[in-house]
Amino acid sequence: MLAGLAAHIGHLYPLKSGCGPLANSRLFRWLDPAGGPDGIASVTGGRAVVPAGDYVGRSMRFVGDLDPKVSWVVDRVLNSGDIALDIGSNLGLVSLRMAARVGPSGQVHAFDPQPRMQVYFRRTLDLNPDLPITLHPIGLGPESTTLELAIPLNNSGSASLSTQFENLPGTETVQVPVEPLDNYAQTAGITQVKMIKMDVEGFETQALQGAHTFLGQTRPAVILLEENAPDPETGLSPALELLQARDYTLIHPASCTVDCASGPPL
Repeated sequence: MLAGLAAHIGHLYPLKSGCGPLANSRLFRWLDPAGGPDGIASVTGGRAVVPAGDYVGRSMRFVGDLDPKVSWVVDRVLNSGDIALDIGSNLGLVSLRMAARVGPSGQVHAFDPQPRMQVYFRRTLDLNPDLPITLHPIGLGPESTTLELAIPLNNSGSASLSTQFENLPGTETVQVPVEPLDNYAQTAGITQVKMIKMDVEGFETQALQGAHTFLGQTRPAVILLEENAPDPETGLSPALELLQARDYTLIHPASCTVDCASGPPL
């Protein structure tokens, strides 16, 4: 009963940030302590199976979203029949929303190398068998290899292939397959895309390096990614500098209006 009350309160949350801190706050953990059974989250696009104690999973259960700014862009970019990539799909929150936008005539390709999250995502897809989502159980990088994925305890959404996270306390590691998108897209038959959302916790530059040909040929309308470790002189991260060098137009979310999807890519 208390968990239901928490979800009812959380789904009324009106702000564009802060979903995760709210769902994982002391009040919400009192209403629904971590360590219980897996839960079902009702989010845009369907019902998702989520681990009870996970930071992202709790946000999905109790607020129905993690970062409404990302959801805002997805809703304004994607339409029926479009193709989208969710790179770093985790529990499938953004993939489900993308699928709701593109409909049965569209496609969503979700990429995530975490074995445990793949299990949850496949259970979610079993709950929503008609969704146009394909889960690709790999990470994306500059070359075909196996890398160590660092996964923080109870926060799978912060898992990273970046070596800077390997030795943090409370972090487990697992070996995962990594492929360049340039090669993998041909194998998977991905020839066009309207939008790419990338959330790979500091591994953005490497993922983009492996997508050099793909990005040149497909020219997605929008690439949405997190900026990590900006250069103090340029104010840009290496990933954004890479995209700028490829003639992509950079748009900060704060300056993005309802027309942000028109014209050159993000």
